[in-house]
Amino acid sequence: MSQVEVLREWLRVERSHPEVDWFPIESLSEREALDELLDRKPGAAAFVWRDAPVRWYETTLHRADFEGLQLVEGPPSLRWRALSPDGTVCAAADRIARGDPDELAAETDVDVRTVLEFVEEMPEGPLVVSTREGCVPRYVADGNHRAVALSLRMRSGEFSPQCAYLGVGRNRVAKPLSERVCGAVRGVFGGGSLPNG
Repeated sequence: MSQVEVLREWLRVERSHPEVDWFPIESLSEREALDELLDRKPGAAAFVWRDAPVRWYETTLHRADFEGLQLVEGPPSLRWRALSPDGTVCAAADRIARGDPDELAAETDVDVRTVLEFVEEMPEGPLVVSTREGCVPRYVADGNHRAVALSLRMRSGEFSPQCAYLGVGRNRVAKPLSERVCGAVRGVFGGGSLPNG
């Protein structure tokens, strides 16, 4: 699917948040949509320009896809990363299931109550997942609250596959050759249900 379609849909989801001002989305060009998104979500959307060109796929995330799914990229001590010991969506869910929501929110600055609300009533909209060519983790760029809520549902045996936009960016030149070789081997031997380049 085209990048402008993904960016516009991502902005639609952002617009549905009550604290976000309304703005016309359909009339935005790809460049305008990216500028708007980078203005509203600079950390989460940075991969769109950093790893350009990005190939986009509309896919469905099944239970197995959540096992290795990482929370949004960022420094280890920042928000979502502070909540999850190993950076995964599942570890964040485990910590929420075992901990006190208010204490975790105070410690990490993650709105844990929203995650728990989403367990009960999941909002609509696709997750935005990013990765690069090769053996690179898949990160939730947008929809971390929903992804962790889905992982909490999995703990109780309830799970519904989730629609996602998967962005596969180019491998950065400075990355080790091992990532590229691993990606080629994964492609040949089918190491996962989601495309990775």
